[in-house]
Amino acid sequence: MRAAMRNRNLLLCLFAIAGAASHAQSPTPLPAACPWVTHGSAARALGAEVSVALNLVASGEGSCTFSRIQEPGAFLKVEISKTALPSCGADSTKLKGVGNEAMRCALPGSGVQGGEMISGRVRDLHFVITFEPRGKKSPTNPADAQEDILQLVAEQVAGNLF
Repeated sequence: MRAAMRNRNLLLCLFAIAGAASHAQSPTPLPAACPWVTHGSAARALGAEVSVALNLVASGEGSCTFSRIQEPGAFLKVEISKTALPSCGADSTKLKGVGNEAMRCALPGSGVQGGEMISGRVRDLHFVITFEPRGKKSPTNPADAQEDILQLVAEQVAGNLF
């Protein structure tokens, strides 16, 4: 009887140890990521390390705001909605290969800071990308490459909405 009790206790200890070991080996969950733009693409566009604020809903709508860590006023924001969002005017630059009805324009109120906006639609989802560099361009990218980076971000967003 004592041997059976000892075996039972030993078995319970082994199960407890195995459970603790498997729990310790389970991977740490990754923080939530923006489903439309990678963290690296946003950091490249802003030319520095960035933090991200997410506002995502189960319907596939929401926003991701990437801010330059050293200068939070510099940001890249992506908004996705099933309803119309603020968009560029009819006199804006039309973009090809970036969803439907994609337009690029100066960000209203950005002045000499160089803020820009790209708006468009993919299927039933509207998107707006707002880019405010706050006058600082990435030192590794000339001004014309900076514009191309924003175009690449827009292509990434549109591609992820398909």
